[in-house]
Amino acid sequence: MDGGEDASPSSSSMPIGRPEWTSQRAFILASVASVVGLGNLWRFPYMAGENGGGTFIVAYVICIFSVGLPLFILETSAGSMLNRGPVGVFRRAAGRLGPALGWSIVLMVVVIMSYYFVVTGWTLGYFVDAVLGNLKPFDEFTSGYASLWWFLTASVLVFIVLRQGTGSVEQLGKVFMPLLMLMVFALALYSQTLSGAAEARAFYTSFDLELFLDPQTWRMAAGQAFYSLGVGTGVLITYGSYIPRNANIVASCAAVAVTNSAISLCAGIMVFSIIFTFGAAPDSGSNLSFTAFPRIFDDMTGGRLLAPVYFGLLFVAAISSCYSGLLTVMAPLRDELRLSGANGALVTTGVVMALGVPSALSFTPIDLTLGGVPFLEWVDKMSGSGIVVTLGIVGAALIAWRLPRAALAKEIATGIRQAALGRFLPYAAIALGRLMPALALVLLAVTSFL
Repeated sequence: MDGGEDASPSSSSMPIGRPEWTSQRAFILASVASVVGLGNLWRFPYMAGENGGGTFIVAYVICIFSVGLPLFILETSAGSMLNRGPVGVFRRAAGRLGPALGWSIVLMVVVIMSYYFVVTGWTLGYFVDAVLGNLKPFDEFTSGYASLWWFLTASVLVFIVLRQGTGSVEQLGKVFMPLLMLMVFALALYSQTLSGAAEARAFYTSFDLELFLDPQTWRMAAGQAFYSLGVGTGVLITYGSYIPRNANIVASCAAVAVTNSAISLCAGIMVFSIIFTFGAAPDSGSNLSFTAFPRIFDDMTGGRLLAPVYFGLLFVAAISSCYSGLLTVMAPLRDELRLSGANGALVTTGVVMALGVPSALSFTPIDLTLGGVPFLEWVDKMSGSGIVVTLGIVGAALIAWRLPRAALAKEIATGIRQAALGRFLPYAAIALGRLMPALALVLLAVTSFL
């Protein structure tokens, strides 16, 4: 990772070859840039639309703050304590089986990135169409092989960014991420003037007890919480391994979690207001947001000018998230296999591109499906709402049980000035990590039999 101004990592206090974010603010900015993106603006609305609206949102918020944030803190602290990526951390936590778990997480990130690159390509294509004043409905946008060509183009751009290092990404994130968040909040407010806003609010605040007790709702909500925060993907361990020694980990993680959740909730109300205004179905799947976005810009005054700005910002956010995902893959390639940054970028991008082709083809005339579901959506739900939750729970338990408890608690408490809080929070997070497998089984049993 390159050096840069105030949000770039340096190597002053870390072992050779392992740099460090230069400040707590740099870590927060980098983390926000890594977790805020398509998971909020693309995935959250379509998950909420398919899983009961307000019922899903209640479960999601519970998962974020009762489980997601503590595990966010736990994973970040483990990376900070050991200064290693997921493979190195789990080698320490699980002995000979640890590297297998670490590499499993790396492989899962590669799979997630394979379809994430496809959606990133969509944002790039929409940006170009918006600049040309030619925004199209999603079905028309993906006619022919546009989805494949934009995926390949986005992949090449991600590779170029990887070769440039973090400096350029962080500088873009410092400027463009606040602009994207401001625009999302503004569009969410504007969407409340549309005729479908009342119906959207009703859908957003609806609650169905039977659906709330359905294990599927909780699996999807936990998956979205873990996915949007990066829990169980190795991203937090990797970013934590670059955190400065004096950073307040708890405060930093809380700031990222609150920002991330606020953007997701605003994106959802914006998308559903548009969807209900124009008579589309809220459960229409992964193309939900890309069906909604062109409609609002076509409807609003000045939309022709705002559309390129919005899709350009969305593309920058997507690229930042792609970068953080591939950085997680490259960290063990450097730590464990001693690959250089250039070779690691080439290998990582090449594998992701190869695996991403089937997802890109699912929105072409080939219409590649699995079980009647577009291949991209199938992979997303399997990895983003199933495997990521399992790996997050197993990983948290290993970190909490196998790493030295006192040392891990001390790492979590770094920067906390209130003595009582510094004593309570670390051990509470560790206790939750240790109990996660049992709690998950109990929750599954209770929701299955009630």
